Amino acid sequence: MRFVSIHRHFHYFSMVAIISCCYIMLLRTSSKNDAQHFHDQPEQQLVDVKNDVLIELKDEIRVLPFSTPAAKVEIQQPVADVSSRKIDRIKNLPAMGAPSTHPNRTLNWLDLWSNDTFCNQFTVHLLEENSVQPRALVSFPGSGNTWLRMLLMGVTGLYVDTIYPGDELFISKAGSTYELNKDCNCSLLQKTHDLSLFSVIYNMAMANKSTEKRIHQEIDHFRGDGILVIRNPFKAILSYRNFAFGGNMAGLAPVEAFSQGLEPVRIGDRKISTWDQFISRSVASWEMLATVWIRGLKRGGVVYYEKLRREKLRRDTGPQLLRMAEMPGISNVNKDRLDCVLRHNQDNTFKRSESGPKNYPKNPFTESQHLLILKSIQSVQMALKERGLDPLPVEMYDFYTPMYQYGHWNGYAL
Repeated sequence: MRFVSIHRHFHYFSMVAIISCCYIMLLRTSSKNDAQHFHDQPEQQLVDVKNDVLIELKDEIRVLPFSTPAAKVEIQQPVADVSSRKIDRIKNLPAMGAPSTHPNRTLNWLDLWSNDTFCNQFTVHLLEENSVQPRALVSFPGSGNTWLRMLLMGVTGLYVDTIYPGDELFISKAGSTYELNKDCNCSLLQKTHDLSLFSVIYNMAMANKSTEKRIHQEIDHFRGDGILVIRNPFKAILSYRNFAFGGNMAGLAPVEAFSQGLEPVRIGDRKISTWDQFISRSVASWEMLATVWIRGLKRGGVVYYEKLRREKLRRDTGPQLLRMAEMPGISNVNKDRLDCVLRHNQDNTFKRSESGPKNYPKNPFTESQHLLILKSIQSVQMALKERGLDPLPVEMYDFYTPMYQYGHWNGYAL
């Protein structure tokens, strides 16, 4: 029994060390840009916002996150209001060309309202080729990216592509079928999970000079243009585990996939990593993807899955969805289109049912796993605050408990 406990705690602290290394690397990268930005300002002020501390030492700005090891920092100067600090705000996405109205470039299928004769009048079009530079719709896997693609296509009438294979065949209203070139620069956004960051996490032991370049590989490809979708990491990790086993957006993993055993999970002939290993790697990837894109976004914005889900459940005017449509430059949305999306948002096959039976325990996370995820949430909150963005809506998060209440989270359930 003692050996099992030592083994589990050793694995937990080793993963904490890996995540800390990732986070320090991100801070070093972001501090290079921040130092140049602050160097040109005539005055700098010391800011202490709860656990985030920005300290000015001559020409150097140091960021001390609340996820770093405990250290006492004594502040001798008056604390300035956070609103007085200059913030590098995210701009709107650049303008794009007009959509093509030719039947050959008009989608003949939209999963949202296939049986609604009124809503079927609303079509989805490609843009003219090379009329827009690529812009990302980026999220951690299991965060509703494909579901949001469908909603955006329904609201805007413009095609949202993916960088991954599988959606190449475009069936048009004219009855033609052709392969869609991924480099056509003819879609509103492109879905991505920025898997280059996952390779950094999984190969942290071999980190070298090229690691920093790989961290920013995809955001550089999109020139900092995109919309970042963030979902509660507890639920995103559960969804990702289901996808990994189920093989599609609505698939489910077997109950064994969520067991807390120390041995790899065996499903038939497959040998899969333990639930603990999966959580450790996934939360590190969730945190890195969110912080890299929050700090690297130049044009676009950040949206929260839970707020979109709440609006859909209420079937109201969809302000969150309208806000999301404005980010890529769609300011005028047809009201009938919006009503169709709100009425049929649950009809598509790209979202796992939230109301069905669960294939995991009531509390699928141990206390150490819970704490690991909480610390990643804190790191993302700090990055959002640096950019002057709204904080994560943690009050809407299943399984979430504030850090100061740690140890009393078992009362929180779905």
